Amino acid sequence: MKTLLRLLPLLVALPVSAAERLAVRVLDGGGLGSTEAQLVLGAGAELARELTALTVSPVSGLSRKCGDEACLRAMLSEVKAEQGLFLTVTPARKGTVDVEATWVDGAGGAAVRRRVPGASTADLKGALRPGVAALVPGFVRKGWGGLVVEADAARLRVDGRAQTSSGPVVPVTAGPHEVDLLLPSGEAALSREWVPEGARLRLTPPGQTAGGVMGTAARGKGLRVASYVTFSVGAVALAGSLVAGGLSRNAIKGVEPCMDAGRMCSRFPEAQAAYDKSDRYARTGNVLLGAGGGLSAVGVGLFVFDLVSSDD
Repeated sequence: MKTLLRLLPLLVALPVSAAERLAVRVLDGGGLGSTEAQLVLGAGAELARELTALTVSPVSGLSRKCGDEACLRAMLSEVKAEQGLFLTVTPARKGTVDVEATWVDGAGGAAVRRRVPGASTADLKGALRPGVAALVPGFVRKGWGGLVVEADAARLRVDGRAQTSSGPVVPVTAGPHEVDLLLPSGEAALSREWVPEGARLRLTPPGQTAGGVMGTAARGKGLRVASYVTFSVGAVALAGSLVAGGLSRNAIKGVEPCMDAGRMCSRFPEAQAAYDKSDRYARTGNVLLGAGGGLSAVGVGLFVFDLVSSDD
């Protein structure tokens, strides 16, 4: 039977070292000129840089209208970007355009849309800001990243707080975090992870991968070997302290005190040298006794920890 809670020292994590890429593209809703298209593209790219931590890549040129989600994903795949902001623009009355902003996550999930009717071409960025800001996923905002848990029905705690999310990505602030992943089996995976800004960190419990199982077994074996070695060194030190104690007593053997005039006694220089030698042995024995006791205790502690951390 497995213990109810196993503290797994490492959590297999597949980090994304750099921010994800966002492609910004303008689509023709009907009768859009190249000048207006360029204005909308510039405003959309500037907004994306202000609102997100992503690497923004404006896609130049005017593309045909593409209202179907599969079509948008195909366009996103063409430019090899993880995220896409598509702006479908239709000219309205003079000096204004109607814009439909669509955000597509290449990793999956439904596309989300916002309509911005009557956006003034004189202040496109200001007109588009509320709609685009509402589309931006939480984990791509400046100062934020995301955690993706690749385990069914797993519960996630970050820095001691339970995390819930309506989507597959749990937004957290970028930087170091204590991550606690509680699995349906009752096991827990604990680790300290660095969440990159504007990117997703994928978490996989070691038990779900062969490499993780092998790594855990290797760590358990290494811990047990360390306990054996530490205890053995401590035992040798304790034995050395006993030897040093015996040598200390033997060093003053034969030294006779001068109790009366009719008895032979040791001369002072000889007695002093013998007692100095005995004192050195005694100090060495005390050091070995303390070190040996400490190392033996550490060895026993490591062995017990390895024992309770492994399967019963």
